[in-house]
Amino acid sequence: MSSHGAEEHEEGHDERWLVSYADFITLLMVLFVVLYSMGQVNVEKYRRLAESMRIAFTVGGEEEIIDKQINQAGGTLEDGTSKPIVIPGIPEGPTQSEEVAGQLTSMLSAQNLGSEVSVQTNIEGVLISLSERLIFKESQTELPPEALPVLNTIADMLRPIDNKVRLIGHTNNLPSTNLLYPTNWELSLARATSVAKYLSTAGIAPDRLIICGQGEYAPIFPNDTDQHRELNARVDIIIIYKVDSNVISLPLSGAAP
Repeated sequence: MSSHGAEEHEEGHDERWLVSYADFITLLMVLFVVLYSMGQVNVEKYRRLAESMRIAFTVGGEEEIIDKQINQAGGTLEDGTSKPIVIPGIPEGPTQSEEVAGQLTSMLSAQNLGSEVSVQTNIEGVLISLSERLIFKESQTELPPEALPVLNTIADMLRPIDNKVRLIGHTNNLPSTNLLYPTNWELSLARATSVAKYLSTAGIAPDRLIICGQGEYAPIFPNDTDQHRELNARVDIIIIYKVDSNVISLPLSGAAP
């Protein structure tokens, strides 16, 4: 082979990297195109979806399942903070409930009952949790004398208002030894009933009281120590927020327009 032919062969061999480089650049461009397209929101598609949902939640063209009073805008306020969705009757912030909880905590602490009672707020209302050590002996449902001062304090808080009150009895995982209430379900319900009866005699209207028992199935701690079992065996008193209810009427199927 002549030296001229060898030079052409060597030159062609050295330029092969250009082919690989071109392929790499092409793949890189395709990658950026794909990433760009994934980052674009199809506004028209979401608009059609929103319209379809609006139609789905509209019955008869006028009566809507979604309450018109609900502010569904959400978004942010002028200062950049988040703006929650507002539903009539549900407080936008926990200011009032925290005030009630703080006042009740102060009253209980003044009676040296703070360690036996937990007061907090949740989405349903003000939650007052009374430990078994304070209000019941093991597997018993009768209220001991030392439980009455705290129940009187709670009754004093409930008397001026007309909120509904939910009473929830709980036990730990130890089996009930009470022959009248052989299961923890029955025992927890009987305990909640005992508290309800006392509040009723203290001037709380019975139609405000809602009674239920959850047995051992809603512990707040693992049942691994005596202290945790005492805290799990409790009666929760929930002062329920007031919520305005709107009756939604739907047309009867088959009714004449």
